[in-house]
Amino acid sequence: MICSNCGADIGDNETACPYCGAMQYENSEQKYMKDLYNLNEGMEKLDKNSRKYIIKSTMKSVGIVCAAIAAAVLAGSMFGYGSYKSMYNSSHNRKEIHQSLDWYNNNIGELNSLYEKRDYAGISELTDSYKGSSSVLEKWSHYNFINIYDYYYKRVADIYIMVQKGEKLSDYQFGTGFEESLDMIYFINNKNGYNYRRYDGCTAEEKETVDGWVAEAQNYLKNVAKATDKEINDMLNELYQDGYYDYKLGKSYEESFYKKYNEGGNN
Repeated sequence: MICSNCGADIGDNETACPYCGAMQYENSEQKYMKDLYNLNEGMEKLDKNSRKYIIKSTMKSVGIVCAAIAAAVLAGSMFGYGSYKSMYNSSHNRKEIHQSLDWYNNNIGELNSLYEKRDYAGISELTDSYKGSSSVLEKWSHYNFINIYDYYYKRVADIYIMVQKGEKLSDYQFGTGFEESLDMIYFINNKNGYNYRRYDGCTAEEKETVDGWVAEAQNYLKNVAKATDKEINDMLNELYQDGYYDYKLGKSYEESFYKKYNEGGNN
């Protein structure tokens, strides 16, 4: 079916557009009526006392929901319903969705081709040119995997290659590898973190690739920076207290371990 707001092609049973977020009123009404019918059908199978209790509880819940809706409507009026309506119904919003879909349809073949070649850097370069709605690009089946690549592996991939070749790292290269390696390990260990959902959304094969990146990060910290397991754990606890890398404290660690690296710790 077609979204009543932005005109995007969406699933026949969608109650809200996955691209612009606009409610699809006809589907929402149908879902409500279906749920109500199922509820009534279930009620018929209950005894009198159970029905009485459920009706009382349901009416109480309905009252709470109605009060909440009324409060939300009032708040929306106070803080500017006009801006809300503009966000979901403006011609600009519809134009952005259509432009995003055009880009996606024109580039999906190239994205899949690069993925089959394992050219993740090429995919990253291509998606960097994308300026549309993120909700459209997220529909690509490999988006979660490439998102992990962009966030945690892209900047350090060449540094790991230098390490494999036995090449000497500058202080900047060492610091980048140090920070990104810690980021990667913190990400994979923090299973309740927001970004871990990207890993959960990967295929089994993609997870194996990401696990390989994590192994490279561990190897860098242990065999290049010469950090012990205890030192790595201590740094993870100290540097990510608010969930983000502490650059000021991290810099002191980078300098300390780079000094050790220069004193004979490099491969």
